[in-house]
Amino acid sequence: MNKSVNFNNIINYLFLFLSGFICYSQTDEAPSITASGRQVFCPGNSINIVTDFTITDTDDTGISEFFIQISSGYQIGLDRLELSRNYPGIATSWNQNEGKLMLSSANNTEILFTDLENAVKDVILTNPSLNVTEEKTFSFTIDDANYLPSTDHFYEFVSDERITWQQAKIAAENRTYFGRRGYLATLTSAEEADFAGKQASGAGWIGGSDEETEGEWKWVTGPEAGTIFWRGAVSGTTPNFAFWNNNEPNDQGGNEDYAHITDSNIPNIIVGSWNDLPNIGGTGLYIPRGYIVEYGVPGDPPLNISASTSIYIPQIINTVNAEVCESGNATISATASEGEIFWYDSPIIGNQTEIARGSNLTVSVTQNTIYYASININGCNSLPRTPVTITVNERPTIINTTENIICSGSALLSAESSSGDVYWYETATSTTPLFIGESFQTPNLTSTTSYFVEANVFNCSSSTRTEVIATIDNTIPSFDVAKSSYALCIDIGNVNLETINAQDNYTYIWKKEGGLLPNNNSTINVTESGTYTVSAVSSAGCTSPEQTIIVKDSEKSNLTKEDVIITDDSINNSIQIANLNIGSGDYEFSLDDINGVYSDNRFFDNLSPGIHTLYIRDKGGCGIQEYQFSILAYPKFFTPNGDGENDLWQINGFDRSFYTKSNIYIYNRFGNLLYTIEQNNQGWDGNFGGKKMPSNTYWFRVVLTDINGYSLEKFGNISLIR
Repeated sequence: MNKSVNFNNIINYLFLFLSGFICYSQTDEAPSITASGRQVFCPGNSINIVTDFTITDTDDTGISEFFIQISSGYQIGLDRLELSRNYPGIATSWNQNEGKLMLSSANNTEILFTDLENAVKDVILTNPSLNVTEEKTFSFTIDDANYLPSTDHFYEFVSDERITWQQAKIAAENRTYFGRRGYLATLTSAEEADFAGKQASGAGWIGGSDEETEGEWKWVTGPEAGTIFWRGAVSGTTPNFAFWNNNEPNDQGGNEDYAHITDSNIPNIIVGSWNDLPNIGGTGLYIPRGYIVEYGVPGDPPLNISASTSIYIPQIINTVNAEVCESGNATISATASEGEIFWYDSPIIGNQTEIARGSNLTVSVTQNTIYYASININGCNSLPRTPVTITVNERPTIINTTENIICSGSALLSAESSSGDVYWYETATSTTPLFIGESFQTPNLTSTTSYFVEANVFNCSSSTRTEVIATIDNTIPSFDVAKSSYALCIDIGNVNLETINAQDNYTYIWKKEGGLLPNNNSTINVTESGTYTVSAVSSAGCTSPEQTIIVKDSEKSNLTKEDVIITDDSINNSIQIANLNIGSGDYEFSLDDINGVYSDNRFFDNLSPGIHTLYIRDKGGCGIQEYQFSILAYPKFFTPNGDGENDLWQINGFDRSFYTKSNIYIYNRFGNLLYTIEQNNQGWDGNFGGKKMPSNTYWFRVVLTDINGYSLEKFGNISLIR
């Protein structure tokens, strides 16, 4: 988002620029400072911060103020700079927040350079703590601006309540420091952010903004102008360095486009961290109190107005722990950046005397023990002491093994240790392990082979080795199938295929048309016809040849009247299944006995008149169909003479339970209806109208309907003999 600057602000900026130009033109020659000293610091003691110091000036003999600051490694509340002896003409002032000591004139006159040199040489660092940071840097400057040696730049907080960010940017760019040009600070490292943040006494503007593109924070001032340091909002990322306060930047109100150092009085503040605000700032603790100026851009004249020294504590840069098996001698070591290693058995400073000196310590131990290394230089021991550990390992054991039986090839063996690694050996006395790890894949084997394992923890091995055997069993599995073929009854929809006579506890591989089926049991339930194969796999992994099982679709037969030819009223009455397609099954037949002998014969003859039942059985067990039919015989003559033989003309084989409807008509040779045999009549007695009909040839017509709904019509002649 773009912001515009009003006309009144422009006038103010021009005034500031001109004022800065006038001030710059009147600057005198700057003094030159040199300081030396990089010293080892002994915690709990004080130390002079320089070994030598000089200040010279071609046009002056003194100075009104001089500043010494702990520019890095400062421990607020612990570190303090002070004069070790009294200088009547010099007053001191300690700024705890910034870690800065000011030397100023005590009598409204300048401090002579000669007195200042002596005083600086008598400035000492005191710190009552024994836990001191590794290194501290001291900077020396002739003005209130703070010098950071790592950047070679000066930093200054300029108080100006309610100044806008735009105004602060122009004001900073119009400030100079002994010829070095200023700009709103660009803080590109944690050290720089910490250093500048300690100077801000309230909300202070710095040179970051996302005015150009919302959410893309850039340094827009100084040599780093255009450098992106943050993308996004609260959960954004930095390509280099950023130091936002908690839950910032939040762009509250949609116009917080400028960065500032957050007031340290805000609750839960991260000291020195950043926040985003509008150009005019906010309210309360978010009212702008000034801005941070950074001095130093490419092309600035070289200055000797600052110098730096440092103190440090030697460090133990490396330690080597040790392990032993159950008990014995162990050697630990420590390496120091400088000085001599002293060994102790306690981390606490007290009456403990040193155990040994030197980089290495060899001791006999029976339990876990910690020793402590300290650096000694000229009788000063580094703190805190560094722990170095000797671990006494319990002798491990093999707690579990898994052997393997295979048909051939490579076997997978495993072993578990109580602790440490598992070592695999070829023999019980081998010295070189074949493999290290819990699972061991053997090479291809042709015979049963033993391997030996031990547990090992840092060369602490189990007391004995455990045998693990890879057994070769190449016996091919043997089994049978219950049936080589099965019928899959359509009305049931599934069938179990079975194996039998297995000689061992096998698993099975089932396939259909070559495709693997998800079943390894001795039986399988299938729902589709087709060609199935099964092979057995032994516990050793040997596989048998495949056996084939055919599954065919089948069903109970569906024989109808149209499928049969019935011959009756003949010398050889018979029934013949003429249609071969009476179902999808394979069928066999039996007549008049469901439990009788079944055969593939589809023709039955020499049938007596009467009701017969044909039984059609599916060979696959899908069921038996019962087909009932009638064999009829029509007598050619009858003799109604009352002798009890052939007195009535009736149809042989007629069964009223089989025929639901029957009509039999008797005609003379002229076609006149003489008699009708109803359903319940026994037959014709040869009479008509109460009179005996003479011997002659008569005609009959038979119309029958059976229980299946099939109709039969028959014509013929009969002889009446008297």
